[in-house]
Amino acid sequence: MTKVGILDDEVIICETLNKYLIELGYQVPDYAMNYDEAVKLAINHKPDIMLLDININGKKNGIDFAKYLRENHNIPLIFVSSYSDKTTLEQARNVQPNGYLVKPFTKNDLFAAIEVALSNFSIQPILEVSSEEKNFKLLTNAIFIKQDSLYVKIYYKDILYIKSEGVYAEIFTKEKKYLIRETLKNLLEILPFDSFFHIHRSYIVNINFVDAVNTEYVVVEKETIPMSRNSREEFLKRLNLL
Repeated sequence: MTKVGILDDEVIICETLNKYLIELGYQVPDYAMNYDEAVKLAINHKPDIMLLDININGKKNGIDFAKYLRENHNIPLIFVSSYSDKTTLEQARNVQPNGYLVKPFTKNDLFAAIEVALSNFSIQPILEVSSEEKNFKLLTNAIFIKQDSLYVKIYYKDILYIKSEGVYAEIFTKEKKYLIRETLKNLLEILPFDSFFHIHRSYIVNINFVDAVNTEYVVVEKETIPMSRNSREEFLKRLNLL
């Protein structure tokens, strides 16, 4: 169950968020009302995502805590604020939040903000940094996906196919199936073009594991996967048909 931490110095907002989150099926380990309490919450409860007010009591505000999260905890964060003016948004943008929710909000607004933030954060290409040149290079042979409290490496060469399940995607390898919050469209932008093909609105296949094919479906490791009419011509061109 996804754990959601809260930082807000208004009790009524904390209680409202707590009520909505529980009704939506999230776990709320605790809420904090100042910077120091928020740090303790992050350390002791290890939430999967944090909801932060910007203007809170004390010397340090929500943006200061967002900076702390970015430096110490690899989790997404959403600002929940009454302010949407240019100055506030500019300050918030500097810490690259994964969402911004303006008060007052509905339960559906909250759900959408959290799910989008988690989805966009669930796939994290790992960066290798040269300390001398400070050039960033994307890892080219694998992705890391979140499974519970860990990010697990999956090599592209081990992926058989990927199936869409609503707002989730199932990644199938020979050994295991992984469930993540992500769309096939976003996955396709990350996967290497020469090996993967969006063969159906609900499926991406690794061409290297296609064992058989006709005009309606392909077979991957004894699994029959449908092929859409729109993708048929382009897909067949990618195969060495004789």
